[in-house]
Amino acid sequence: MKDKIVVIFSIPERNSEYDIEIPVNISANELIYGLNKGFNLGIKMNDPEDCYLRSENPTALLRGDTTIEEYRLYQGTKIIYSRRNG
Repeated sequence: MKDKIVVIFSIPERNSEYDIEIPVNISANELIYGLNKGFNLGIKMNDPEDCYLRSENPTALLRGDTTIEEYRLYQGTKIIYSRRNG
């Protein structure tokens, strides 16, 4: 696997999608932290119920210390940030 992949980062509430290049050896938490800071998402990093992203192709719930490579994400995977209801 390559050291970096380009994924589609989608924020449905903003009707926005971005192509972003990410290293595959970072954890889901590191990715969430970076996207949260870079896109001002308002994710509460210390709240496990709020600190996650989801992906399509492959379908996964991204969270914790699992690396992007371990999730088997690849070029063109869509990563979605959507606030939970409530």
